[in-house]
Amino acid sequence: MSLQLLSWNINGGNSPEKRRRIFHILKREQLDIICLQETHVTRLHRKVLINKRLGQEFISSDKVKKRGVVIYAKESLSPKLLFKDEQGRILAIEKQTQGEKFLILGIYAPNEGKSEFYKKLHETILEYLDYTNIIMMGDMNGVVSTNMDKSQNQNLTKDGRLPKSFFELTDNMDLIDIWRTKNPLGKEGTFFSEAHRSWTRIDQIWITRGLAPKTRKVEICPKTCSDHNALKMELRLTSTGSFRWKMNDTLLRDQEIVKKAQRTLKDYFEINLNTPVERRTVWDASKAVMRGFLIQQNTIKKRLWNGKKDKILEKIRDGEKKLRSKPNSKEILREIKFHQAQYSKLINQEVEWKIKQMKQRSFESANKCGKLLAWQLKKRQKMNTVTNLEVEGRNIQKPEEIRKCFQRYFKKLYTQGPQEETEIDQFLKINGLPKLSQERRTSLNDKITQQEIEGAIQNMQIGKSPGPDGLTSKYYKTLKDFLIQPLMEVCNQILEGEKAPESWKEAFITLIPKVETEKTQLRNYRPISLLNVDYKIFADILANRFKKVLNEVIHKDQAGFLPGRHLYDNTRNIIDILELLQTNLHTRAVLIFIDTEKAFDNISWMFMKKNLEGMGVGQGFENGIEAIYSEQKAKLIVNNVVTEEFKIEKGTRQGCPLSPLLFISVLEVLLNKIREDRLVQGIQVGEKQFKLKAFADDLALTLQEPESSTKRVLELIHEFGRVAGFKLNKQKTKVLEKNLSPMEIDGFQKETELNVVKKVKYLGVNLSAKNLNLFKDNYEKCWSEIKKDLETWSRLKLSLLGRIAAVKMNVLPKMLFLFQTLQVVGRVECFGKWQKDISKFVWQGKKPRIKFKILTDAKERGGFALPDLRLYYEAAAFCWMKVWLLLENTDVLDLEGFNNAFGWHAYLWYDKVKVHKMFKNHNIYGLD
Repeated sequence: MSLQLLSWNINGGNSPEKRRRIFHILKREQLDIICLQETHVTRLHRKVLINKRLGQEFISSDKVKKRGVVIYAKESLSPKLLFKDEQGRILAIEKQTQGEKFLILGIYAPNEGKSEFYKKLHETILEYLDYTNIIMMGDMNGVVSTNMDKSQNQNLTKDGRLPKSFFELTDNMDLIDIWRTKNPLGKEGTFFSEAHRSWTRIDQIWITRGLAPKTRKVEICPKTCSDHNALKMELRLTSTGSFRWKMNDTLLRDQEIVKKAQRTLKDYFEINLNTPVERRTVWDASKAVMRGFLIQQNTIKKRLWNGKKDKILEKIRDGEKKLRSKPNSKEILREIKFHQAQYSKLINQEVEWKIKQMKQRSFESANKCGKLLAWQLKKRQKMNTVTNLEVEGRNIQKPEEIRKCFQRYFKKLYTQGPQEETEIDQFLKINGLPKLSQERRTSLNDKITQQEIEGAIQNMQIGKSPGPDGLTSKYYKTLKDFLIQPLMEVCNQILEGEKAPESWKEAFITLIPKVETEKTQLRNYRPISLLNVDYKIFADILANRFKKVLNEVIHKDQAGFLPGRHLYDNTRNIIDILELLQTNLHTRAVLIFIDTEKAFDNISWMFMKKNLEGMGVGQGFENGIEAIYSEQKAKLIVNNVVTEEFKIEKGTRQGCPLSPLLFISVLEVLLNKIREDRLVQGIQVGEKQFKLKAFADDLALTLQEPESSTKRVLELIHEFGRVAGFKLNKQKTKVLEKNLSPMEIDGFQKETELNVVKKVKYLGVNLSAKNLNLFKDNYEKCWSEIKKDLETWSRLKLSLLGRIAAVKMNVLPKMLFLFQTLQVVGRVECFGKWQKDISKFVWQGKKPRIKFKILTDAKERGGFALPDLRLYYEAAAFCWMKVWLLLENTDVLDLEGFNNAFGWHAYLWYDKVKVHKMFKNHNIYGLD
């Protein structure tokens, strides 16, 4: 199915002759949606614009013969009015196609006051953020680019460019100029000014980025009976991919359907569990049975919901046919009115029910930290839609070719090359991890219990995308009493050496673009596997067992995905080392932030399994890993279309609960080699060397003797990568240097082929060679972004309590992350500045009615629980100080205690101002 759209400034539609010509042209084009601007038809005479052949009309007119916008939409699209203004400049409707809702926006912008016009339009559209598909078309009365969208004229005093508020609107809504996207070098106009003898492209169509791949063509039509050219666009909406079924969670809110589902499951398992058929086959078949049951119930529910209305509408249609043949029949007219009243009653009942639900939801959730407020506050998420790719110097824009490019790339990525088993065995014999104790081995291989399965189901989040079977976590939570026992039998048989269910081998892979990377490059997309919930339950149980074991095996330098280890342990270590090197100016050192090529996706299965075998995890646990990490297959989801299936032969599935644990168990082999290698010189503090810190694959190396140590590390990574599949990305690996001369930096870069940079982002923290920049690069940058958010949220209709909740949900987490990772706030004044910005948002720029102290007080004491950022900062400072109170973390004690009279922790035993007069200029110090 395709959707034909046209936008046209007709420059007046009061003349009957001109209207007839325009209507004739439009009817011949067979369009689905038409947007006409500058109709010049008053509200009093708006009926002249009605033309049912073009579609259902929606009109925005002024009281005088000026301005005016009209949109015609085919009735098959179920259009309805959303909003319009009273000046004939703005008109918005909704239309539905194939279950998708679109917001169609017609614009006729003013010549003067464009900035304020687009600002108000932006505020209006913010109320309709639930529309993922937006089409904005019309006469924008300005150009995007003065070089590309208008002819050059030396006599013009104004450049005619659209205002900043327009681009803020398009950026926030993720809209793109589709004609310019399809014609990046094209120079065409839509309006010719005879007075100025100049062309301008002021008529435009802007669409959400996700619609770009569906756009077959967009063209500027020849000028006919108006001084503006029309724009025509065609969208292809029919999906060419395979159907993806997803369970409707609302079905399980109906207790009658739940009871039927329980009976169906009970009867099915009673019949089939007593047969010689394998348990895994019985389990997979149960999902097929329940899928059929749920599809049936969904169809029945829809039929019951719409059946009465459809019957009444059919009677109305029959009555109208009879009335056309017998226009004088009063009896037929009475029947039609009776059926119309019945239909209106049903519609009113539906509307009343929806209003009741909306009011209840608003009453329960308004002004509270929750999904409703989060939905209102969140920025419009940019859809992960790929509109074009750069492949081997070619620009790929066709959706089919884009899908094929992704499939070829990831099929090649997941294909395992030839491996030498003896080489892996020999490598692990020398470098493998220590064996587990018998107690730990037993804990990994015990039979899976009902309590473990129930706990895994309980921890599953509702609302997450399901795997290929379409069954959501809601299904398992609601029907767990009938699913736990058969699933437990399947899981335990896997530990005994049986194969996993066939459905566990399947996965959908969705592609997430990496932040701050070029989206036209295939390598810049992160593959996330959407796995079946029953698979994730089994993997989650194994992960919980494995996590406890790894916590004793994995060195404390690895802070990722293990209980009791935190990201801020790594950042604190790095900052302390930078501080140490700042005082030891004779110590030449580098900090290397390693980047790997698809780290999780390149790990060798053979190496991973042999590493586990060498650890002595036990036969049962090995069987579990073997069952789910063999014969894998997947389909990519590209622009919401599913590709053909391909095999997976390596890598740990990102989306599997076991994936990060298996990865760090493999990576620990490399990290141990680096720690133990004497040719790798770490930062020396007393008798201890600090060589590395890791958070999963985010690896940071801190090395003295930069050239020799770095070259040795690169050799170790290469040796490890040859057997394990670990690949270093030298182009993205960043290096910070300390105490190196410019000549030494050049020599280091030539020797190692690594880039020395001024700044680097590590675990969400912006670092540079000097800690002096920490506050500016992190706190000031973060608060600048928060201020922009506060300005956007101030346009929303939130109450005082709602705005306080907004600060709790969106401001506090960002600042708390910095408080925990960077104790570098040296000036109390900044808290006053932050407090002022928050107060301005809370009180909408007006004079505060309640003291800030009362606002931040606890609700039990009559306050409003508004977060006090300074209090949170001081609490985070105590967490840092806790290390010095417990005296357990020897790494921190050694790093920060190399000069006990210098660091901020010396508050514990020194009067800092007296001992060290420059203490208040120190970067790492607490508040007075």
